[in-house]
Amino acid sequence: MTSCPRMALTVFAILAAALVGAGCGQNAERVPTYPSMDADASLKVVTDNAHKVHTLTGTGLITLTRPDGQSVRLDAALAMQPPQRVRMRAWKFGRAIFDLTVTPEGVWAVMPDDDSNRREQIHSAGVSAARLAKTWSVLSGGFFDSPNLATDVSGSKIVVKRASPDEAVVTCEVDRKTLTPRKYAVLDDNGKERFTLALSAYRQYGDVVWPTKLLATSEGGTVEVALREIDINPELTPDAFKPPRRAEKLP
Repeated sequence: MTSCPRMALTVFAILAAALVGAGCGQNAERVPTYPSMDADASLKVVTDNAHKVHTLTGTGLITLTRPDGQSVRLDAALAMQPPQRVRMRAWKFGRAIFDLTVTPEGVWAVMPDDDSNRREQIHSAGVSAARLAKTWSVLSGGFFDSPNLATDVSGSKIVVKRASPDEAVVTCEVDRKTLTPRKYAVLDDNGKERFTLALSAYRQYGDVVWPTKLLATSEGGTVEVALREIDINPELTPDAFKPPRRAEKLP
């Protein structure tokens, strides 16, 4: 007959394993997978999926980290209309930090009135966030429509390269199993990465698969975005991407 202590340990072990399994399941990506295909067929799926997203809204957290390691975490909300329109607002403890608007005509920002030192820090953070938002919107909305893309199948990923005259070279790593973009990189003339945008934690929203975590890295530091409550293709108001009156156009 099994002793009570041994039975208790067995039950505890089973419950612990179940909890660990449940935790892993919640963190794992639950997205469609595809059979092995050649590069052309794979890119067609990626392109078709990108075309499904016309508008997007979401809330979450944005963490901005400077090269010296100093960081700030903010609540954020965004609206996007790929490939060239984004609105991002950030606040902390209910206090507005910045309000960014990205359109084909440029980038506008509203910064709070504050002492010059803090204003400069906020301005730098806003510029970094704007670059992330603009790059993400442009790449997600049109990268795979670019002409003369070069592809290289390497194990579990497809590396897609765009090299256009008078533009920086951009590469994208696509996961072959889920056919989702995982990393964009902007290269300099020597082939060195100057800006990267990593996409992860994909989730399925209807027939659209979209990342909920983004990490942009450059010489100016990192910008990390963790999204929640994402809404795909909502109807946006006509002035959703109209810069506020107090907004300043960034250089």
